Amino acid sequence: MAAAATPPLTSVRQPVVEMGRELARMLLSVVDGGEPPAPVVVGTEIVRRATA
Repeated sequence: MAAAATPPLTSVRQPVVEMGRELARMLLSVVDGGEPPAPVVVGTEIVRRATA
C-alpha cells in the first residue's frame, strides 16, 4: 500500500513470519511450565521511497 500511495511512502518492513514463529516458541515455553523467555529482537528493514 505504501508503494501505491502518491507520493510513495517510506515504510518499515517487519519479518511477520519470523515474529509469529518466535511468539509461538515463547508461548509454548511458558505453557509447558518453563520460565518466561527473554525478549527477542527481530531485524527490520527501512524501505525508502519518495518521502524519504
